[in-house]
Amino acid sequence: MLEIDAKRYHDYFPTDPHLFVSESFTMLNAAKVERIVRLIQDNDKVQIGLVAGISNGVLKAPFSAPFGGFHYKNQNIYPSAVESYITDLLQYASKTNLKEVSLTLPPDIYSQSFNTKAVNVLLRSGFEMTLPEITNWVALTDFDGTYSHASSRTYYNQTIKNKLEFQMTDDAEDMQAIYKLIAANRKQKDRPIYMTFNDLLETGKLFMTDYFKVTDANGKLLAGAIFYRAHPKIAYAVLWGDATEGRPLRAMDFLIFSLWTFYKKREFTFIDLGTSTENGIPNEGLLRFKETHSCISSLRYSFTWKNTAQ
Repeated sequence: MLEIDAKRYHDYFPTDPHLFVSESFTMLNAAKVERIVRLIQDNDKVQIGLVAGISNGVLKAPFSAPFGGFHYKNQNIYPSAVESYITDLLQYASKTNLKEVSLTLPPDIYSQSFNTKAVNVLLRSGFEMTLPEITNWVALTDFDGTYSHASSRTYYNQTIKNKLEFQMTDDAEDMQAIYKLIAANRKQKDRPIYMTFNDLLETGKLFMTDYFKVTDANGKLLAGAIFYRAHPKIAYAVLWGDATEGRPLRAMDFLIFSLWTFYKKREFTFIDLGTSTENGIPNEGLLRFKETHSCISSLRYSFTWKNTAQ
């Protein structure tokens, strides 16, 4: 296994499967680990790579993101090539006296075929699978302008009578107000929020970040959402939420319908809504809410390998 510099690594892998393994995102968060490594096999046919952070003897991919995973030349790679890479990775971990290797793969909408082979190989190579998170996504190709669930259709129809307004905004005061509303929503529901408003502004320098608001007839902010637009076909939901006053007016139902419509018109294929679990334990209300608004549930896999020779 070879550690190589960023330029050489991205010469091999000019396209990122998702934003959290991009060089710009990696360097934005580089100070959170002792060092960054970019790993390829020492052979003439480089097919797989890994960007990871190392701290306290643990190699982590990701080290500051919801998920990480591998770069690869194409999804049709042979399982034997994945196995060869993982074998070399573990030899590297042993030779460099790492205590642990921690990997979280992206949701399947980013790399389903590669994920399938990676899960199989990791389990056969001595990695232990931690409790999977339940992640949710929307297939916009299947969204035809109506909610599939009857109650959600009823709630959305109510919002029409309430004369709510949906708008994307780049106004600084609006953006901060949307963040504060969502932070208050998270606190009320006892759900963690991992990013500050300044974190979002810094990340927004790397790729387009969309801020959305739902207001009533008087212009009062009732709900908001923040999305990354850093993949050509997948919009990533960073944060969303509503104010208490928005609930009887069904502001979230209106917001979600408007978001699905917004990104479908811009020819996105999927919306990644993140997890509905915390450390693997389902938030049943959140999961149910997403699934009744045309979301599909699947698993996001994490694995650890511990160096028992130490």
